[in-house]
Amino acid sequence: MIDAAGIEKIIPHRGHMRLIDEIREFNETSGVGIKYVRDDEFWCAGHFPGKPIMPGVLQVEALAQTACFIALKKLGAVDGNTLGYFTTMEKIKFSHMVMPGDTLELHVELLMSKMRLYKFHGIAMVGGKKVAEATFSAIMESRDK
Repeated sequence: MIDAAGIEKIIPHRGHMRLIDEIREFNETSGVGIKYVRDDEFWCAGHFPGKPIMPGVLQVEALAQTACFIALKKLGAVDGNTLGYFTTMEKIKFSHMVMPGDTLELHVELLMSKMRLYKFHGIAMVGGKKVAEATFSAIMESRDK
């Protein structure tokens, strides 16, 4: 298992925008990230007052950060110096609400990589039930460019 400090050695996301708390498993083509959904998240007060529901776009972002970790590990990138930028998002589906107290499991699989372009399929789950799914691509680029 890789904790938040280990994750931050690889991906550049910090503070409220780091949406993965652990990497439970990974290899060059797949991995599982974990997001502990808390009631003090920045979005809870406004989405929605009295009944906070994790925005779908943040669920997809959490999948993407898990994928970014895998891609950057594969590239040998360290110290958050390489960034991943979305190029496409497709086949996005949401099937259940994610709320504070949930543990979001982020299962990602590398579908294709060519030069700096990576395409992944991700499934987010809570308690063994699929809550979101997406296919997305990103390009990896050094901050120095």
